[in-house]
Formats: sequence, structure tokens, C-alpha cells
Amino acid sequence: MEGKTKTFGHVSNGSRSHADRQGLDFRRVADTVPGCILVADADGKVLYANKRFVAALGRPLEELLGEGWLESVETAFLKEARAKWYDCIRTRVRLDVTWRFRVHDGTSRWQHLRAEPSSHEESGDASWYLLGVDVDEQFRAQEALQASEREAREILDRVPAMISTWTEEGVAYTNKRLSDYVGTVITDLRDGSYLDYLHPYDRDAVVAEHIESPNKVPNDIIYRLLGTDGIYRWFHTRAEPYFNEDGSIYRWYALNSDIDDLCRSRELLRERELQLNLLTETLPAILWKADLNGQITYINKKAVEYSGRTLEVLQEKGWIDLVHPDDVAEIVTVWNELLAGGEGYDNVNRFKCADGLYYWFHTSASVIRDEAGNRIAFHGVMLDTTPLKAAETALQQSEQEMQRLMDTVPTIIWSMSPDGNAAFTNKVARELTGASLEEIQNGKWIEYTHPEDRELVSRELSRALATGNSFGAAHRLRKRDGTWRWFLSRAEPSRDNHGNIVRWFGVMLDIHDGKVAEGKLRELRANLSQTSRASLVSEISASIAHELNQPLSSLLSNAQACFRWLKAATPNIENAITSIERVVRDGRAADAAIRNIRSLYKQQPTAKASFNMVELLGEVIGLLKEDASRRSTPIEYEFEDPALEVLVDRYQIQQIIINLVTNAIDAMQDIDRQPLLRIRIRNAEGGRVLTEFIDNGHGLPDDRADRIFDAFVSTKENGMGIGLAISRSIVEAHDGELWAADNPGDGATFSLLLKGSGASQG
Repeated sequence: MEGKTKTFGHVSNGSRSHADRQGLDFRRVADTVPGCILVADADGKVLYANKRFVAALGRPLEELLGEGWLESVETAFLKEARAKWYDCIRTRVRLDVTWRFRVHDGTSRWQHLRAEPSSHEESGDASWYLLGVDVDEQFRAQEALQASEREAREILDRVPAMISTWTEEGVAYTNKRLSDYVGTVITDLRDGSYLDYLHPYDRDAVVAEHIESPNKVPNDIIYRLLGTDGIYRWFHTRAEPYFNEDGSIYRWYALNSDIDDLCRSRELLRERELQLNLLTETLPAILWKADLNGQITYINKKAVEYSGRTLEVLQEKGWIDLVHPDDVAEIVTVWNELLAGGEGYDNVNRFKCADGLYYWFHTSASVIRDEAGNRIAFHGVMLDTTPLKAAETALQQSEQEMQRLMDTVPTIIWSMSPDGNAAFTNKVARELTGASLEEIQNGKWIEYTHPEDRELVSRELSRALATGNSFGAAHRLRKRDGTWRWFLSRAEPSRDNHGNIVRWFGVMLDIHDGKVAEGKLRELRANLSQTSRASLVSEISASIAHELNQPLSSLLSNAQACFRWLKAATPNIENAITSIERVVRDGRAADAAIRNIRSLYKQQPTAKASFNMVELLGEVIGLLKEDASRRSTPIEYEFEDPALEVLVDRYQIQQIIINLVTNAIDAMQDIDRQPLLRIRIRNAEGGRVLTEFIDNGHGLPDDRADRIFDAFVSTKENGMGIGLAISRSIVEAHDGELWAADNPGDGATFSLLLKGSGASQG
């Protein structure tokens, strides 16, 4: 290159003038070319830029020479552009790129650049000629098109439906929703295996009527498609063709809608319609429908069975003649009111059925309206309430009978609401107190309770109402004549099926005689405590308690039995009356016992009389059998004829028998054999009568067999140990004997020897 000048034309010094002319011509041509032209040397340094390039970039030519032109490349592309340009220079590889340049107006435009190296024939130096064409509009149009395509695909992917296209070659496109549903891109299944996703029963129809259909018109098909969850769902596909200019089909476009819920809801609707039809035809009630003119338009099977008339006959003959004559006026009135604009009616009337008999029916009729609220028809249901009507009549009669029974029971019966307000009192209560139900409501009943007892009764009643537990209290009640009498009040709650209290039922048992007896007993104990030493007082007090224990226990048992009979779901008034009668009897027995004890205390002679021992025994056993705990023990009797008469105080001897029988039954508890008590009565020497009580219990205790008749010695866990001691004292006062011995097998025998009636005269 020595002696030569490097120019963009690569000419020697000897040819400068010619080269200048060529350069001038090149510039003229380059400046008129509708594009940007650059000329660079072998190192990539720009030596020339045409006017269009200079004008486009809006920079002086001097700034563009060398590497200056690259500075106009947008910053985001500059690093990449410089690296690409010099890589082409180094490798002498053709440049073909599209870059964005900052132009004269401050905006950026896309230029498509092409550059190729050219070597001089003589010197071999390389020059680069670069042509730039403004492709901004085309490039931006292409970007817009690509963005539009992306947006279109995004829209198609977001559409709540499955979209697909296909050609003769198969499926061409599926949107994301369809691909996600089947779990794959169906367009990848070019071998036709996409048909595997169709339900086996639907494949042939889809292929024949849809995919390979010879018709060039839009078509619809319903089929089942397999999802990623392994479940087939129903789809409806609507496909339309897009035609070429020659009339051939370019592509089919299909919209695939998931209609599985709709299909299943229709199946469910059909099933419900079938079930509804079965229900209306098998329902044990008459169903009917009438139009706005009152014409019957539908009756179910049960209506035909009851009336003996079909729908056609009913429409022809009507139904008024089936109504009982006494009910016609009422039926016609409510029916006409319904037709005139009423909303419905609900009544009970009699209708003649196919057997010619009248039956009671509960009829409910109502108007049916459309969505706009217009009346369109009437619906009715009729229930056969004949058995219910009969039960209602029987219940009324039963209630009347129950009312009569409760008014005749010789005791007070009452009830109150869950909040404690009086709801009922029987005739005995009203006659005894002289107060009506209204006069004792709202808490006014407390005025008929003795002032000293009001706090106790109010407290116990409040506790019962708060806890739902039983109520019980002994108190004095004011009678009509102003006197006070002792009563035992007991009440139990009645509950519904959910355990809620709906009513309290109670009784008031007259215990006045017993309370008087208790007062006399307290008075007797007070007198005894002043005349006896501590040990004697203890024995006498125990004796008194023992003497009164049986009649008072029996009195309480019978009172509780009466309460149970009355609180039953259906109160047993007859048994309650029997229990009340026994309460009265036991009260009198307690009173007699007190009189006997008083006579003993005053050292008065015992009043003896002749009694049949068998009859005395029978009365005692009957009394004991009323106790539920003793009913299960069998008792056998054995006695001689003629009648065995004894000279005794009736109540004292009966107390002894009660004590001996009770002890025998208690001794047979918890044994591994069937309990049995045998009582044997026979004549003995000297005109006396021997009564033996033979049990098969545990027998006499080994360590206390000789002391069981001593005071305060007992084999029972809670026993006082005075029963047998008192019994022996009473027997000895009758000139008799009482002893015990073990049986050869099981149990023990207690023997009672008393003076006979004939012996007292000898």
C-alpha cells in the first residue's frame, strides 16, 4: 500500500482524476438511492454516508464517520449492534439485521441493514458497503399483527368455552381450555389418536356426522369427552366451515361447550318428574287440580279409589253431591270465595265414598300463581281423618270420664304450667278450700298455706321448677271453714319427646291424723324423758319408733304408690283410690299403736281379746305384700283345724308377726337358691298355739345366736337391735314364749307360743 492513498473507491495516485470522477458519480448515485448508504474500510470505520442517511439520523456527516454512526442505534440494541458489526468485519460474513435508530425528530425507527465486503482488484483491500432501508411501518405492522395474534390467542384461551379448528389433515388448533381439559395438545396427535378421548359409544357418530361429514353446512353434535380426571363429561359442539374462493373448505371452526351439568340436571329433572308422578299416584291422600272456573282438571289414583269416579265422570257429574248434606253450605261458601279471589281454605268435612259411607276429610286448597303473580289454577289435598275423628271423639269422652274420676277421688289433685302457675284443681280441692282455679292462679295459692309453712313450700317449689326434679313438702292447708289441716304435697313433671317440661302434676295427701299422732308421740317421749333414766329412755324411744315404723312405712309406701298411679301417662284412678284407703287404714293403725304404748307407759293392763291366729297372720302378710321389695318372696302356709284362737292384744301381736316375717325375708336376701318362707300354725300343749316362721336364709350368726333377743344387738348393717328384744318383752307380757333355732339344712326357725282363748279360762 506504500505510495498509495486509501479512499472509499480504492484508487491509486496515478488514477486520482479518474477516481475523483468515479467518486463524484458514486456520490450522485448514492445520494439519489431511496435508502441509506454507508461505506466503511476493512476495519469497519465509516468513510462515507449518503445524504439520505445523514438526513434520516439528523446528525452532521463528521459525527457519523468512523464509529459515530453506531451511536445512533437505540441504546437497547447498541451493545449487541456493535458486537454484531465487528464480528462481521472480523469474519468477513455478510451482515443482515434489523435495528432501531434514533432519528432526526427524536423518535426511533426500524432500519433493515445489509452489508457485504468488497475487495479491490489491485490492492486486495476490503471495503464494506452497507444499505439501510426504513422498514419501520412494516416492522410495526408485523409487531401489531403478532400482538394481535397473541391477544387473539389469549382471548381464545380465556373464553369460557373450548375452541378448536380442523382441516382435512386433522385438528389444527385447540385453545388452552380444551388442551387443559384433556391433558394434552390435541394438534400433536396427528395420527388420529385424539379420537381415544371420545367416549367409545360416541366415536362413530362424531366421525361420521362431524369430522368427515360430507355436508358443507354448520352442524351440531352432542358427545362425551374424557377429562384428565378420568371422567367423561357431555359436550355440545357447534362447527361452521370457512371457504376458499373456489368454494372448497379451508378450515372448520368449532365451539365446544360443556353441557354436562345441563344433561345431568335434565336427567335429574326427568327422574324427579317420574318420582313426583309416582308420589302423587301412590300418596295416601286425595290430590286434585282445578282451573280458574272451578273445573277439575286432575285427580290422582287415590281420588278415583275413594270417590269411585274417574276424572271424566267427575267433570261431567261434579262433586257437590258427594258432600254430606250437613256440610254442603259450608263447602259451597268457601269454594265460591276461593273462585272469587281467595287464597285458599282449610276445613274438615264429610264426603261420600265409593262404598256409600261418609268419611271425614281434612281439605287444604290454595291458589297457584305464575311468575308474574297471576292466578292460574287451584291445587288441593284431602286427607282421610275418619280414624282421627273417631279417636278425637273417644279422647273427648275419655277426658270427660277422667274429669269425673278426678273429681270423685277422695284426695286433692292439681296441675300447674312449667312456670308454676296453677292450671287445674279437682272438685275435692275446690270444695275443701272453697277457692276456684282463678282464685289460686298467679301465685295466690300461697294464701291458702299456713304462714309458718309458706317459706318451706315456696323454696321447695322454686327448686323443683328450676331443676326439674320432684317436688315434695308437708304443710298445712286452710279449709273452707278457716281451720288448718296437714297435707303432704307431691308433684312430678310431665315431659315431651324432647325432654321439655310441659306440665306438672301433683297430689295432696291428707296426713293430718298422722301429724296428730306424731304430736302425741312427741308428747309421750317428752313425758317419758322426765320419768326414766337415760338407758330406759333409749329403750322406750326405740320401742316407740319400732312400733310406729311399720304403719308409718306402710302409710308412706301407699302414699308413694298413689303418687305413681296418678303420675302415669294414663292415671290409674282406681288403684290411687285403693292406696288412699290404705293410707287412712295405716294412719289409724299408727294411732292405735300410740294408744297401746301410752297404756304401757301408764302401766295400764293390756286390753286382750280372742282373735283367730290365721286371720291375724293373713292381715299382716297382706300388708307386707304391698311393699314392692317383698313381693318376690313366696310364702307358704300350714295350719290345723279347727280355728286356732289366741287371747292377745291384736296390734301388739301383729307388730311381732311383722317383725318376724320382715326379719325372715331380709335373712333370705343374696342367697344362691329360691327364697321360701313357710309359716306353720298348730295347737300345742296346755291349750296354747304355736306359730313357726321357717326360712331358708343364712341362718343364725354363730357368734351371736344366743344374744339376738338382747337389746341393741342386730345382725343387720343398719339395724337398731331392739326389734326382737321388744317382741320377746311383748310375748312375755302375754305369758307366752319366743325363741329361735337353726334348721338342720338351711335357714332358721323362729317359734311364737301364745296362750289360747280356752286356756285363759282354765
